[in-house]
Amino acid sequence: MSKVDIRVVRDLSESKKRVMANVIQHLEQRPVKKSTRRWQYGLLAMILSVCIGLFVYLQYNDHQKQTSMIPPVLDERILELHLQKDAYMNGKNRLYRASFDSFLYLESTFAYAQSMKLIPSREQVDKELELIMEGFSNETQPTMKERLQMLQITKEDFSAKYAKPIAYKMATVNLLMEVSRVEYQNTSDPIRMWFVEQKAMNYLKQHYHKDVASLQEKYRIPEKESQMMWKRSGTVLAIKEHEFLVVSGVLDSEIGQLSVDELVKKHSNGTWFPLVDVPKTLSVGDRVEVQYSQAIGYDGSQPIIDFKDIVGLRIVEEY
Repeated sequence: MSKVDIRVVRDLSESKKRVMANVIQHLEQRPVKKSTRRWQYGLLAMILSVCIGLFVYLQYNDHQKQTSMIPPVLDERILELHLQKDAYMNGKNRLYRASFDSFLYLESTFAYAQSMKLIPSREQVDKELELIMEGFSNETQPTMKERLQMLQITKEDFSAKYAKPIAYKMATVNLLMEVSRVEYQNTSDPIRMWFVEQKAMNYLKQHYHKDVASLQEKYRIPEKESQMMWKRSGTVLAIKEHEFLVVSGVLDSEIGQLSVDELVKKHSNGTWFPLVDVPKTLSVGDRVEVQYSQAIGYDGSQPIIDFKDIVGLRIVEEY
């Protein structure tokens, strides 16, 4: 006969029921805790969404502000300043052709720089703005005070409306000139800048031809007079990737006997020309006749070296 006390079995049954009840109660409580956590996750997700939305808005708003700061190409406000100065000088409401050409130079290089996605920093623009305002303040014809009186604005408004757009463009052009150093390595600065100017003017003519014509008509700008041409005869003493050097008075017997610097110094002259529109056979020692229309710079370290543009070249005698 079993010695197990039936009362103990009965007690165990009761204990088993209590354990089952506790387990069930525990399972019933778990979903409540989970739902509490889901509510917290939902709140975090909502906060994160708001933060992302605010970040996107601020980025867009900042982009809109930066875009609004960019002055347009062929900005007439700059022409207004040219006209103001020219009218002061000539006593008529008339814009000089030279002023219009200066305006086109700035606008063409700015437009070309924009096509290369060059954007100056705020610090670069502010630096140019300071220099430009200093330049206007030092002018005497007209003085800054006279400008403000004629425009009927304050100095602060003048800075915001006129000087700042010019500063932005100058800062952008400075970036273009720095970038050009990569393309025109080991090239003289005047020649490098001449190449950039030619590309910029071609870009302006290609994309803004009608706008330029409209401004020319509006401000009654006369057509360019035929440019005067000069000629330089001499011997080619150096040829680089983008330029070549001509020195007058060099004898054939001197070539190879003296260095280029010695020949330049001996004959007290030397001109660097852009290497464009020249015969492919051009070589050192050739005697040439170069036609040009303007001087484009000088070498500060060697006063006897100058730089000129080029209209055409003729080989007089091959070496």
